[in-house]
Amino acid sequence: MGGVHRTSYLALLFAAASSIAAPPSFAQPVAEFYRGRTVEFVVGYLPGAGFDSFGRLLAQHMGKHIPGTPKIVVKNMPGAANLNAVKHMYAAAARDGSMIGIVNPNLFNLAVLEPHTVNMNFSRFTWLGNMSTDTKVCFTWKQSGVVSLDDLKTRRVHLAGTTKGSGYIYGSILRSIYPSTVQIVLGYLSNADIWLALERGEVEAFCTGWGAMASRKPEWIAGDKISVLVQFAKEPDLRLPKVPTISDLGVSDDMKRAIGFLIRADAVSRPVFAPPGIPADRARALRSAFMTTMRDAEFLEAARRADMEIDPTDAEETAQIVAEITSVPPAALAVARKLME
Repeated sequence: MGGVHRTSYLALLFAAASSIAAPPSFAQPVAEFYRGRTVEFVVGYLPGAGFDSFGRLLAQHMGKHIPGTPKIVVKNMPGAANLNAVKHMYAAAARDGSMIGIVNPNLFNLAVLEPHTVNMNFSRFTWLGNMSTDTKVCFTWKQSGVVSLDDLKTRRVHLAGTTKGSGYIYGSILRSIYPSTVQIVLGYLSNADIWLALERGEVEAFCTGWGAMASRKPEWIAGDKISVLVQFAKEPDLRLPKVPTISDLGVSDDMKRAIGFLIRADAVSRPVFAPPGIPADRARALRSAFMTTMRDAEFLEAARRADMEIDPTDAEETAQIVAEITSVPPAALAVARKLME
């Protein structure tokens, strides 16, 4: 009996020691963990980019809806069209709920098209939700003389893009239809660099979200400085009723399926996430805080003043869309890969 009691006593001591040695943050109530803490909001672009603007807007308002009301600060981590920042969040960031980020959804497509480049499973991330949807467009600088798709039959344009960003993806679709006149020029670090290149006449075209254009360059729209050639949507965006959709161009059914895969990410244009494997109670708190922020009157007014459209989806729907993109049918994937060559 004495041996049994001694063994039980040692087991209790070991259990107590283990609980003391375990990371205390994972045992804390959510409010206690976040109280007085600074949460990092990782943005994979330079200040001034569209994702940076959305990230900063969210960071200004979301903290008050998290238990413990932590301060949220933006940390810019540019490089490789957002891929460097996302890889950091996937493999190196703290998994305690103290780091969140915003991701370019084009990387979801790239993870399928070039798995060796991305090398991560997006379904493992802790999705908090999505801030907006957007319609991608390709447009030209009007002074180039290319103001319609018909002009692309005979006139060459240089279409700018960040490495593997939306300029590349949507520009590649346009290039597949007009292979002799659309030339893609990569290497720009951010949209801000491309804005300057367009104004300087270094390039004549770009593909991006129409919402980003409205918020970042409203003077271009008001001043009639650009011509929108095509929109990548099944149905015309209400803001662009006279602009043809990509399906209007008479592409093949295989091409339509491939384009459907490539544009599916537009349903989650500004997805917000945390690293994989954060504690479940903190994940719930962050998701709740995100959706509460999306309904916050002060947040919505600030978004309105900045011409940022807010059209949120919750964490569950965001995760579902990510899963759909990363499980594309092989036939559509084959055509999409050919488009991106």
